[in-house]
Amino acid sequence: MTSSTAGWSLNRRGGVFRAPLSPSKWRTLIAVCLGLGMLMIDTFVVNVALPTIGRQLNAGLSTAEWTISGYVLVLGVLPIAMGRLGDILGRRKVFLAGLVIFIVASLLCGAAQHINQLILFRVLQGVGAAIMMPGTLAIVTQAFPPHERGLAIGIWGGVSGLGLVAGPILGGLLVHGDSWRWIFYVNLPIGLVALAMAVRYVPESRDEQTPRVIDWLGLAVLTTALVLTMFGFTRANDAGWTSPGILACFLGGALLLLAFVIVERRVRVPLIDPALFRSGAFVMACLSAFLFSAAVFGSQPYVSLFMQNYWGFSPLEGGLAFLPATALVAAVMPLSGIMGQRFGTRLRLIVIAGSLAVVASALYQLRLDTASTYAAGLLPAFMIRGIGIGLVMSATSLAVMSAVPLGRSGVASGTLTMARNIGTAVGVAVMGAVFVQHVNTEMPARLAGQPAADVVRVTAAADHFVPAGEGATRDVARQVIVEGFVRTAVAASVMSAVAALAAVFIRHRVVASVTEARDHATRDEPATLDAVRPTG
Repeated sequence: MTSSTAGWSLNRRGGVFRAPLSPSKWRTLIAVCLGLGMLMIDTFVVNVALPTIGRQLNAGLSTAEWTISGYVLVLGVLPIAMGRLGDILGRRKVFLAGLVIFIVASLLCGAAQHINQLILFRVLQGVGAAIMMPGTLAIVTQAFPPHERGLAIGIWGGVSGLGLVAGPILGGLLVHGDSWRWIFYVNLPIGLVALAMAVRYVPESRDEQTPRVIDWLGLAVLTTALVLTMFGFTRANDAGWTSPGILACFLGGALLLLAFVIVERRVRVPLIDPALFRSGAFVMACLSAFLFSAAVFGSQPYVSLFMQNYWGFSPLEGGLAFLPATALVAAVMPLSGIMGQRFGTRLRLIVIAGSLAVVASALYQLRLDTASTYAAGLLPAFMIRGIGIGLVMSATSLAVMSAVPLGRSGVASGTLTMARNIGTAVGVAVMGAVFVQHVNTEMPARLAGQPAADVVRVTAAADHFVPAGEGATRDVARQVIVEGFVRTAVAASVMSAVAALAAVFIRHRVVASVTEARDHATRDEPATLDAVRPTG
C-alpha cells in the first residue's frame, strides 16, 4: 500500500520514490491564489473608502467602520472550524462553497443602497472568505511534494501578505469622487476566473481516517466563544475597556472556551484534535503569527489615517505610499519559503529575523515629529517592514504546516488563519487604545484655559488624526497626534519583539528533499499515511 501526494509516494515499508509531477499543480496554485488575493485585499480595501461610503450612504464614521469590523469579525472566528470541515468533507468542496459565497456577497456589497445593507453583505462576504481561507493553504500543501512545498507556500504567503498591503493601494485606485462600488465589483471577474480554474484544476482531498461526523456542539460553542471575544476587542475602544458590556464579552468568551475544551474531551470525534496543541512547534508558530499580525496589520489602519487625515494625502496617494513595502513583500516571500525549506531546523531564524526587522521599522518611527515628511519619516520604515513581512509570513506558514500530519492540514491552516486574524483585531484595538488614551489625556491638559467646547471639538477631531483648531491650538493638536502615533509604533515594536521570542521555540524540522520524506512521514501516525492521498 502506498501513500502519495502530487508527485511523491511512500509505501508502508518506508520506500520513497518520485512520481511524475503534473503541471496542473501550478494551475492549482494559481486558482487558489486568485481566491486568496481577493479575500486578503478586501480586509483593508475599504479603509480608504470609508469617508466616501459615509457621505454617500449618510452614515457616521462609527457606523461605517462596521463594514470593516464585521468582515474582520467573522474572518477571525470561523477559519479553524471551516478548516476542520474541509478535512472531513473535502477541501475542494469547502473552498468552492466559500468562493461562491464571496463572489455573490461582493456583488451585493457593490449594489447596497443603505449602510445597514452594506454591513450585512460585508459580514456575508467575510463568511465566504472564512470558509475559503483555510482551504487555500491546505490545498497548496497537498498539491506539492515536500521538496517543493517551501516555494509553493512562499508564493502562497507572498499573495497573502501582498493582498493585505495592496488593499489600500487598490482602494485608492478605485475610489474616485463618490464612486466606491468598484472596490467590490472588481471581485466579480477575478472571482469567476478563480472559480472556473478551481473547478478544473483543484483536486479533492480529505482526511480519510476521520469519520464523516461533524461535532456540531463543539462548532457552536467555539464559534460563540470567538464571536464574543472578537466583538469585545473590536468595540472596546468605542464602548470602553471596562464597560459592563465589553467585560461581559470577554468573560463569556473565556468561559465558553473552557466549555469547548470540556466538550472536545467528551465527544467521540472532536472538532479539533487536542493532540494538535501538544506540538510545541505548532503552538509557538501560531503564537508568533498572532503577535506579528497584531504588530504589523493591527497598526496598518492607523498608518493610513495618519497619512490621509494628518498629512492630507488623497486615497490614491495614501495607497501608493505603501507601494515600496508591497514590492518588497512580493519579492521576499517566495525567497523566504525557499530559504525555510533549506534551513530545516533553523527555520525559526527566518521568523526571528523578520520579526526583528519589524521592530526596527517601528523604532525608526520614533524619529517622527511635526516637521517630518513621508520620504524621511515613513518610507524607510515601510521598506524595512516590507522585508520583515516577507520573511515572516511564509516562514510561519511553512512551520505550521510542517508540524502536523498532512491529514490535519485543514484544521492547521484554519488555526493559523484564526491566529493571524484575531491578532490583527487585537492589534487594532490595542493601538487604538494607546493612541486615544494619549490624545484624551494630553489634549485637555495642554489646552487648559481654552473654552471647553473648543477643547472637546479639537480632541474629538484628533481621535481621527485630524488636527483641528487654529494657530497655537492647531499646533498643539498636531504635536499630540504625532506623539500618539509614535506611541502606537512603540506598542508594535513590543509585540513584534515578543513574536521573535516565541519563534525561538519553533524547532520542527522542515522536509527539504525527497530523500528526507520517509523520516518526515514516519513521525506521523500510521493512519496519517493514507490520509494524504488525494481523492479526486
